[in-house]
Amino acid sequence: MSQSHAPPDTPLFKALWEAQAGCCALCGEAMPRQRFEVAHASIWRKRRPSFDHIIPRAKGGADIAENLQLAHADCNRRKGASGPGA
Repeated sequence: MSQSHAPPDTPLFKALWEAQAGCCALCGEAMPRQRFEVAHASIWRKRRPSFDHIIPRAKGGADIAENLQLAHADCNRRKGASGPGA
């Protein structure tokens, strides 16, 4: 399955990007804004911005803006269902 070269162009994404200054909420490092800011597609797959639930859905977290933050796809995957609801 191919991945988009850019994150979603939605008001929620833009607001979170601005609030977090383009940094991952989990590790604090900068996230690339689009695929062509990194050298290779495999790096993009790991470093691309993704929506992360602060309180995971598996722990009862809601799909609402107040429960979302941006994180590298790899950081988000490693976090899994752990978090404040653990």
